Amino acid sequence: MGQFVAILKDSFREAVDGFVIYVMLALALVMVILIGSVSYEPEAPDDALPEVLNQFNFIFPDRGKSKAPLGMFTPLEYKATDAVQNPDGSVKFTLGVEYSGNTGFQVDDKKDRPKPKAPGGLDVFRYAVAAWKLPAGEKIKEDPRRARAKILQGGNKDLNVVMPANMSPADLNNVTEEDMVEFIRSQVVLFVGVSASDVTVTRRTEGVTEPDYKFDVQIKSVSGARGWPHKIYVLFKAFDPIRRIPLGLALYFIQDQLVNGLGAGIALIISVVITGFFIPNMLRKGSIDLLISKPIGRVQLLVYKYIGGLTFMFLISTFTIGAVWFVMAVRSGYWDPSFLLIIPGLTFTFAVVYAVSTLVAVLTRSAIAAILLSIAFMVVMWIVGKTKEVFDRMKLSDDQQLPEWAFTLVDTINNVLPRYKDLDKLTTKVIVDANLPPGLARMLGVLVEFPSFGGAVGVSLVFIAVMLALASWRLVKRDG
Repeated sequence: MGQFVAILKDSFREAVDGFVIYVMLALALVMVILIGSVSYEPEAPDDALPEVLNQFNFIFPDRGKSKAPLGMFTPLEYKATDAVQNPDGSVKFTLGVEYSGNTGFQVDDKKDRPKPKAPGGLDVFRYAVAAWKLPAGEKIKEDPRRARAKILQGGNKDLNVVMPANMSPADLNNVTEEDMVEFIRSQVVLFVGVSASDVTVTRRTEGVTEPDYKFDVQIKSVSGARGWPHKIYVLFKAFDPIRRIPLGLALYFIQDQLVNGLGAGIALIISVVITGFFIPNMLRKGSIDLLISKPIGRVQLLVYKYIGGLTFMFLISTFTIGAVWFVMAVRSGYWDPSFLLIIPGLTFTFAVVYAVSTLVAVLTRSAIAAILLSIAFMVVMWIVGKTKEVFDRMKLSDDQQLPEWAFTLVDTINNVLPRYKDLDKLTTKVIVDANLPPGLARMLGVLVEFPSFGGAVGVSLVFIAVMLALASWRLVKRDG
């Protein structure tokens, strides 16, 4: 352990000797200040509620537990009246539910399937609650814009959206007042992003005749509510605010696009430059002779140096991401710590790139070669990942004309190389789940297919092990 600590200290002395690390820290500080200059102010209920209620026609079956929404849209209009925000931050309003479309749904006693019908044939709200209450129906894996047509044509059915479960007249009749109340509470939880215990719903029956419905709704507080529209001010309110943006969507954009996207890319490149000198300097004539004269093997020495580079990246990302998370939490009032999981994620991504840098450094003993080839590797991995995304979208197109071998080639290249882009998508998923309200996060899951954790990490781990094994073998053979 003492040998590792000594090598780690030596690596850090190398890092702070150059000016590049100070540029990196300065950029991190600038990012923290800029993100800290953003403030978030909840919109008034009259401005916010129409934006929220527009999403209530998206229904997640199995009492809101389904990860996939229904692949159909119920023609209901949700309207808020008498909305008031109290001094304690709670919001009260009356929610009205009315039929709003030119077509609804009725139950077909013969086929036991819903089908279009003119108004008056079915209580559509009861249908919506029944669809929410019942288990999810058939699953489909398709572009959501084509899913409905595809299922009717007998296309492939795997994942992402679900068709309504088979429903009988009894299912509609069995919808109770308690079911209706729980449905409204579930929709508020899913699309406002508050806990169920913070939402109170009661049905109002006086003066209301079915198929119209009214509910009295109270939300304990909209401060930090991820789905509640906010005014977003930048640069300490130097400009007019951006209006009606859900808090979670604003946090997602900053964390994913600015920090996990632009910021992480810059951090990886600068870290490659800084750590690119660690191993070549160690292998200089005289340096390695002095080191291996101590009771430590060449392979062990190389692994320690590699871990030293990862530790450097871990500490730098901990400082930057931790500071960003703290200032965002203070300014927004939303304190979910899941964003901090980006720290090990970014460190693992760097581990893939640094494994290439290590092998090149051992082969060439040149820091410049290690840096340039590592950055080139990052670019290639990014291109492979983007190409895979494009080809996956083309598979959904009916008019794509590329030969089958082209898709097989792209899939094979993506499968055998480390999943650089997949790792980025996994960190995006962490940010989505942490910031977006559950309903919006699940809708994004319909539009974006996130990779499996095991596949992305497993292939990358194998790649790292192969790179280090080759570097160790070359070091032993060359200096043996």
